[in-house]
Amino acid sequence: MTAIIETTPAGATLLKCRNPVTNRLLRELECHSLEQVDQALKRLRLAAATYNFSPVKERVRLVRRFRKALARNMDRIIDSICAETGKKPAEALLELFGALEIMVGSERLAPSTLRREYRSSGTLAHKSVYVDYRPHGVATVISPWNYPLLLVAAPAVEALLAGNTVAAKPSEHTCLTALLIKEIFDEATGRPELLEIFIGLGDVGRRLVSSPLTDVVCFTGSTKIGREVARTCAEQLKPVILELGGKDAMIVLEDANLRRAAKAAVWGGFMNAGQTCISVERIYVLAPVYDQFMGLLREESRQLTAGQGPEDAIGAVTLESQYDKIMDQIKDAESKGARVEIFGTPDGRYMPPVLLTEVDHEMAVMTDETFGPALAVMKVESEDEAIEKANDSAYGLSAYVFTRNERRGRRVARRLRCGAVALNDVLVQFAVGSLPIGGFGASGMGKVHGREGLRSFSLQQSVAGSRMQLPMELWWYDLGPKTHRLMRAFVKWWYR
Repeated sequence: MTAIIETTPAGATLLKCRNPVTNRLLRELECHSLEQVDQALKRLRLAAATYNFSPVKERVRLVRRFRKALARNMDRIIDSICAETGKKPAEALLELFGALEIMVGSERLAPSTLRREYRSSGTLAHKSVYVDYRPHGVATVISPWNYPLLLVAAPAVEALLAGNTVAAKPSEHTCLTALLIKEIFDEATGRPELLEIFIGLGDVGRRLVSSPLTDVVCFTGSTKIGREVARTCAEQLKPVILELGGKDAMIVLEDANLRRAAKAAVWGGFMNAGQTCISVERIYVLAPVYDQFMGLLREESRQLTAGQGPEDAIGAVTLESQYDKIMDQIKDAESKGARVEIFGTPDGRYMPPVLLTEVDHEMAVMTDETFGPALAVMKVESEDEAIEKANDSAYGLSAYVFTRNERRGRRVARRLRCGAVALNDVLVQFAVGSLPIGGFGASGMGKVHGREGLRSFSLQQSVAGSRMQLPMELWWYDLGPKTHRLMRAFVKWWYR
């Protein structure tokens, strides 16, 4: 959706939500004022006072009702996603599938992940110790425009399962799907006080991050804004989860199944018009198979078209500014000696598949996030060089390794500096609900999904009790010479 911002006679900010492809007006929305944000946060904190102490099983039942309602409303959700983003229906369906799969995984993991965990007391055998996982209180979830369902619903559900109420701010470009999520949640759960959707621009997001009424922030978006969020949270010592950009590398080794690798590359690079943080953006191919792989990659790319028709596989680039950024990177690479192959003619927001070869790391297309249907391919001489080039990035989100030797693939994966690696596949790691997702370096900090994601939305409280009550502990005051000698002897005997 393209959001047109206007000011009403009363001084309110108005969003005119339009389809990015047709420019058709979808809906007009009034942004939250900062006073309205504060009032809604107070309501969320009031609801948190009771919900924070609800049993985990009760939270799981609530999320399960919500998840089933999302599945029942599949057609409405797909229509909303397509209208706001210009995606193809098949891509919107995959987004819904990913969200539901992550929710199912979180539901299954929550009871065991969040229950009291007893720990060993070591030498202090008369002590009973455990860790409790408690909610923060009010969780803020700020999401971007490229996955308007998945990147709102999945972290919101993890926060709810951990016992938090949720303040969710979607991108101003894709807020209609978030409002549909809220409608479905309220109807399915009967608990509208647990989830609030905030409509607005950067001022609303900044208020949610900086407010003392919020206790943890989960931000998904650009590295630039992520740094601002981190600074604001650091000033308050507020926990923050940052899911930021990526420049994800794919390595094709000489023993790879090249046909599968080429098919994976075009899907991983062009799906959702490349507007995926974990999409394939740069490919390093070992020299012995480079020419053969490039022939297959061109063959696969020629079969794809971008457009509105049902026969077109690639949807629209959602934002005009993003389209311009992609084109700038392509022009920069071409001016520096890259060979550019475009398999089709750009039409409005529709960009056909783009392959760039003869590239190097002096080009923005190899170092900066592209976020579009463009693949940059580089020939390398060895496995070590491929790993070195893949790691030569400020980002560290995901990577992909293609080899017929699983053990070799795992060895390469261990040497890659990134948060997730898929072997002989692409993007799949995000749809596995038990796997934590998060990056290194400029790709962020913290984790969502899996046990780690649930615990990211939790406070860990350590409790030490006693199995038996002694008049006093040996190390308290009145430690006599005899006891002192005994402790010295024990330390020397036990810990040597």
